[in-house]
Amino acid sequence: MFFLSLIELTLRLPSLDLSLNETIKGELESQFLDKVIANLGLCVSVYDIRSIDGDFVFPGDGASTYTVCVI
Repeated sequence: MFFLSLIELTLRLPSLDLSLNETIKGELESQFLDKVIANLGLCVSVYDIRSIDGDFVFPGDGASTYTVCVI
């Protein structure tokens, strides 16, 4: 049995080699795919990106930072 879980997190993306959605999905898969998340279980897939907010840069940092809501 599988459950869909809504996760909101802040991602730091140093560069955009692909489109924004593909870059974010790749970053999320590298962080969560095939890993056990506390109180959720094993992450088997990034199903959908619900929202992408932000695109701000912290002082002294050259990377863009986004707040992402993912299922």
